[in-house]
Amino acid sequence: MRAVIIAAIVAFAGIGAQAATLGEEGRFVINPLGGGNFEVIRLQQMGTSELWCAAASYVEVRRGLSENTPIYVRNPLGPARTASGRQGVVFSLSNAGLPAAQKRNTLTVDVVGAMVKSATARRFCRDAFTRSTK
Repeated sequence: MRAVIIAAIVAFAGIGAQAATLGEEGRFVINPLGGGNFEVIRLQQMGTSELWCAAASYVEVRRGLSENTPIYVRNPLGPARTASGRQGVVFSLSNAGLPAAQKRNTLTVDVVGAMVKSATARRFCRDAFTRSTK
């Protein structure tokens, strides 16, 4: 019985942690571009970790895909395609047409073809929002 209670507490704590990061999902501006591509618009004071967090949010929350989904940088941070006068990053769910042998699992939005799995990008959410609340 004690093991069941401990397991329930651990499971509940994990849900709370994920829910806390999912609550930030509404603050992102993410525009689908078709073909598995989407643009994350950089908001004021939004750093690299928040851009990856937004990409993971799009993949997992809006698209309902697995946390094992690879996310690629298709177009690095630069002038946004979907929001005039803003900056954005185009991410992709496909590596088709991207250069091979790019950096993987690295915190960059400046390298075309860079890839991070959604679960790893979601960890950046926790880091970013933990820093912002301290």
